[in-house]
Amino acid sequence: MDLNKKGSVEESIFSAKVNSIKAAYTGDEKKIIVSHIGELDQDKVNSISTLVENQMENLGVSKSAVKKIFNIVIETLQNICLHGEKDNNGYQMTYFIIGKNNNEFTIFSGNIVTSNVAEKLNIRLNGIKSLNDADLKKQYMDVLSNGELSAKGGAGLGFLTIALKSGNNMDFEFEVLNKEYSLFSLQSKVQG
Repeated sequence: MDLNKKGSVEESIFSAKVNSIKAAYTGDEKKIIVSHIGELDQDKVNSISTLVENQMENLGVSKSAVKKIFNIVIETLQNICLHGEKDNNGYQMTYFIIGKNNNEFTIFSGNIVTSNVAEKLNIRLNGIKSLNDADLKKQYMDVLSNGELSAKGGAGLGFLTIALKSGNNMDFEFEVLNKEYSLFSLQSKVQG
């Protein structure tokens, strides 16, 4: 698979997704606060998270909302770094955007995953979305106490953290790019 081919179906789907998010955040009350399109590594994660924190403080967002947003940002970016697939040229196609609509912040992210991972993520995320607050907290504490590290270093806390910090106000979708890969898009919302 080569996601870098100009005009490829994969690139078109990716670009359309990013453009639709950006288009939805134009106007007086809606705007893009942070946007990163392209590869992610730990240095970029650090830079983006610092930028997000500074932007939120400059906007006068409450400390509790900044903390929630910051936690979601870190979990989202780390997830992309650890689990995002690369194309045949070693390029990791990703996007990370924070939009502000009045007093609500939406964190959008997208990265390429294999079809096998997409299936597993779909089951996992639907399971998380079905939990009420008490069950979500219980599952988080269970994983925190008993979670074993995966081959890539995670214990499965990332999506639980995002769900907790957003009040389980998250949505996701998988858009098939070809028979091997899908674009995994995640969005979560926090009141500022």
